[in-house]
Amino acid sequence: MCNSHIPIRKGLQKEASYWGLKAKYIYYFVYLSIAAIVHGLVLSLFLPAFLAMLISAALMGIAFLIILFYSRTYGANGFIKKMADTSKPSTIKLTHNFKSLLLWQGK
Repeated sequence: MCNSHIPIRKGLQKEASYWGLKAKYIYYFVYLSIAAIVHGLVLSLFLPAFLAMLISAALMGIAFLIILFYSRTYGANGFIKKMADTSKPSTIKLTHNFKSLLLWQGK
């Protein structure tokens, strides 16, 4: 048995790309595909195997299209930066009254 692999061509200062997915989105698609396959295996206990296979293939296709959208919209690291920006609080709540400090009293 020979070891086969798919080379991902990457030039200097260029991000890795595979089927239009950039950088970390490749890993996201792999993880979601594995989850869809496991979901299909669980569904095959209750539904016919062909129907479960169709559902898992549809889930993989939907996951690919969603991740491809994020890959093209936000670039290689843009989605992570967007998630970080949305998790920042809009306001800061102060629990300490700063008027009692000597600096603010003018002394």
